[in-house]
Formats: sequence, C-alpha cells, structure tokens
Amino acid sequence: MSGLRPSTQVDPEIELFVKAGSDGESIGNCPFCQRLFMILWLKGVKFNVTTVDMTRYPHLSPKYKESFDVGCNLFAKFSAYIKNTQKEANKNFEKSLLKEFKRLDDYLNTPLLDEIDPDSAEEPTVSRRLFLD
Repeated sequence: MSGLRPSTQVDPEIELFVKAGSDGESIGNCPFCQRLFMILWLKGVKFNVTTVDMTRYPHLSPKYKESFDVGCNLFAKFSAYIKNTQKEANKNFEKSLLKEFKRLDDYLNTPLLDEIDPDSAEEPTVSRRLFLD
C-alpha cells in the first residue's frame, strides 16, 4: 500500500476564515471561529487565517441567472435517489438524477458571453471555464 502514495509528505493547505474585529483586520469575537482556531493551533496544524470584515463581506452569488438555476434541483434529485427504498421507483429516480447531471454538464460545456470573442472568426464550441461563471 505504501507504493500508492508519493514519498514526499506535503502539509495540506488549510484556510481558516474568521470574523474580523471592529477594525476589519484583527480576529473578532466569534466564539465558533476562536474554537476552530484553538483546536487547529493546539493540534499543531499549519493553517492560514483570513479575516472577513462582515461589513464588507464578499457576495458569492453567480453573475448569470442561468448559473444559479442550473444546479438548484441537483441536491433534491440526488437526495431522492439515495433515500429511495423501493426498487420499482429506482429507475425513475436514477433517470431524473441523470437528467439533472446532463443539464449541468451541458451548461458547463456551453461558452458564456464572456468567453466569446466578437472579433474572432471562430465560434467557440466548448467552454474553457472550470466553474459555473
């Protein structure tokens, strides 16, 4: 089994996001963040701390409406498929889940407007992005 792993041990990169203090830079007074910080520190884990100023937090919603809509049913379809106990209904749940995966795959492979160069003579047929938008 030791042949499956590389010989050099690399520490995992852990990024701990914590609530920033009133100055926006120092660690704030969130007990949950401080608990995680102390656990990682006491265990000797190497990690990076990034403070998040709650008055200027990043908005993580997608730019395009289609990006938001394409994955909204995926978890529900997956949950229904996993929780199903009836063999007769399994095909329908599987078909529904695969349909959602196909919808997501088609969207990820279709180039967005940002990826299309209006000056180029070639039309991009496949998207180069690795995420929704």
